[in-house]
Amino acid sequence: MQRLVFRMVGSLVLLVVMVVSWPRSVLALPPVQGEVISVTTGIPGTMVIRDDKGQLHILNLTQQTQLGAQFKVGDKVLAFFSPYGVSAVQLQGGNR
Repeated sequence: MQRLVFRMVGSLVLLVVMVVSWPRSVLALPPVQGEVISVTTGIPGTMVIRDDKGQLHILNLTQQTQLGAQFKVGDKVLAFFSPYGVSAVQLQGGNR
């Protein structure tokens, strides 16, 4: 009986260790590509993107997110997400 309990507890601990050790990329959402519809300045700022399907995505931007470029309405961007929110926004080439 004790052996069975120890095996079950060991299996449970192994399962928890595996789930906790998954890379963060497994939990991340796919990137969103689209056109900037509106941008509010300030920290934190917001950006609204319309994707190819016509869906709107509201991004809450931090100072770190905005370091790469200044975005304006009409820009084509690619936004990356993490489990904690927006991780990066990149300007797509050829639209300026």
